[in-house]
Amino acid sequence: LKLLRSHRRVFKEPSRWPMVWSSNWDEGGWQGAGGGGGGGWQSSSPAKGGWGPAPRQRLGLHAVGILVEWQQKGPKSFGWISPIYGIPEHLPEAQSHGGDVYVNATDISDPRPGSVISFSLYIDGQGLGAEECVSRSVLRFTMPMGSKAQLTLPMVEVNPCVAYLKSSVFYPELEDRGVTLRKYMWESPLTVFELWGSVQDILRAAEEIGLLAHPEVEVLTSRKMAKSIDPDLLRDISEQELPGVPPRFRVGFRLLGAAGTSAGPEEVRARLVALLGQ
Repeated sequence: LKLLRSHRRVFKEPSRWPMVWSSNWDEGGWQGAGGGGGGGWQSSSPAKGGWGPAPRQRLGLHAVGILVEWQQKGPKSFGWISPIYGIPEHLPEAQSHGGDVYVNATDISDPRPGSVISFSLYIDGQGLGAEECVSRSVLRFTMPMGSKAQLTLPMVEVNPCVAYLKSSVFYPELEDRGVTLRKYMWESPLTVFELWGSVQDILRAAEEIGLLAHPEVEVLTSRKMAKSIDPDLLRDISEQELPGVPPRFRVGFRLLGAAGTSAGPEEVRARLVALLGQ
């Protein structure tokens, strides 16, 4: 049963740091982490509508999107996904509900607004729906603004979620390899990249675009997660480098090792696998 969206709680991307990073990192895990939204819930309840569930027509299509809204109502909980890849534009139903896709609580586990979700599409009497939802894992990389030219980034940059995420661009080319690559467009000395997917897909994509071997790249982590990392590999990132980000989340994890050392590719991968496994 879908609900009309005349009144909504709207998920907005902040100009600085994403608050859903906080809720996830404080729990000490990465699976299904909020990837840079949050910070803007406007509370109101949707008006009820509809005449009961209609049969699902499965389309045989797989898509990717960001969970931008979640209404916690016990067994009647539901939410909305803003698609970023995989939905054909010619589908008439793709224009309903502001382009967002309905998701029922029975089709998703551990829903966290801001997380990237892969899902299968169906149509019922009220538009597009998502089922078989899987929350992707995430790694966040940071590097000096001027150094990103040394990366091999895909040519095409798009922002299909501009209604919610005004300070981001995505690279759809990597979606065929199971990875969502997102770059934050913050005005700060450091550029932040997010890679969402399975652990191995993230590592392959990060290596392909040059993140794993870049001498200035660091992985962003929280102080709680940093307790399991060799202190020699950690650096406190200043507020000037990432303005507006609370100190407990401004921790840089040097992938290639401490100053004067250089880790090999296998050691770098092992460090990231251990981090994602927390």
